[in-house]
Amino acid sequence: MKRLVLALLLPLSAPAQVKLAEPPLPPPAAQAARPPAVKPTIRATHRMAVLDFTLAGSAHADLARVLADAAAAGAAAAPDLQVLSQGDIAAMLGLERTRQMLGCTEDQGCMMELAGALDSDRLLSGSLTILERTSLLTVKVLDVKRSRTLARLTATLLDATERELVDAARRLGHEAVTGEKLDTTGVVRVAVDRSGATVTFDGRSLGTTPLKEAQRALEGPHTITVQKDGFVRWSTTVMVQAGQTVPVTADLVPVRLLGEAARSRLWTWGWVSAGVALAAGGSGIYFGTQASRSYDAYKAETVRSRAVDLHDQAQQQSTIANVSWAVAGAGALAAGGLLVGAMLQDAAAAAPPSSTTAVPVLVPGGAMLAVGGQF
Repeated sequence: MKRLVLALLLPLSAPAQVKLAEPPLPPPAAQAARPPAVKPTIRATHRMAVLDFTLAGSAHADLARVLADAAAAGAAAAPDLQVLSQGDIAAMLGLERTRQMLGCTEDQGCMMELAGALDSDRLLSGSLTILERTSLLTVKVLDVKRSRTLARLTATLLDATERELVDAARRLGHEAVTGEKLDTTGVVRVAVDRSGATVTFDGRSLGTTPLKEAQRALEGPHTITVQKDGFVRWSTTVMVQAGQTVPVTADLVPVRLLGEAARSRLWTWGWVSAGVALAAGGSGIYFGTQASRSYDAYKAETVRSRAVDLHDQAQQQSTIANVSWAVAGAGALAAGGLLVGAMLQDAAAAAPPSSTTAVPVLVPGGAMLAVGGQF
């Protein structure tokens, strides 16, 4: 009997095993609404300070900071490198401390101290020497903690402008850090519709047209000028992007066409002035006649109020007539001057090119128009 009771009680005393139901999967719309996982930020593995360049020869003092900033811009392309420019260094160390650190690119102990102050393990320094027409630019990257040079690059430029020196510093800084060359140039193709024209690129002559080769230029704005005897000087400014080709087409306008346009304008304004003079003369005749009639009616009128009105009307019409005659006189004078100038221009254009005439032509208002045979 006891065994039977125990057998009945054991199942009741055993712990119940409850199976939890799994939560249902969210609908596809809810799954799509989840924000994407945030990727961890990749921190720079190296920190490099860029020092002002040292200068020698005839190099201008302002280039020290400009070249350093250009090299820093080129080195900033490295993905695992944090570049500290001179502005960053001054912000971290202060102006006085930064001044004390200047000029220590050749002192190993000074560079170690500077690297420690900036928590930097690399330094980029450079130098520029200009002797007469030759510029020698050097960039080197130092591993300060291991006391070794990681990269040293040199470029020699002939008759280099400041713009070309800055570009060279940028390219050397990029190559010294990444080991890859940086192309900062584009191509400009100049086409001129006239042969024998002189083409100037940023003040430097490229020769006469047709040009056989395209011009490779640094990225940025450039000025192109085309000149030829007997044609109007043509000039434009183009923006060059690295790795791109910029086509430039120059259509030269003969000077003779400008002379014909000027003569055409003289004829046009001359006839316009003649029309104004004619219209003003007609207005003067009309209002003068009306003023005379009003005055005759005024003298014959016996009613005082009516006489006063006729007198005022005669004065107004007389004033308008006088103004019209003044405009007619000025218009006639202007028309005469312009038409005579146009005829002289035609005569000068018909003369041989070697003959040049300049005839002063009076215009209203006391001005004088000098009409020449050539432009």
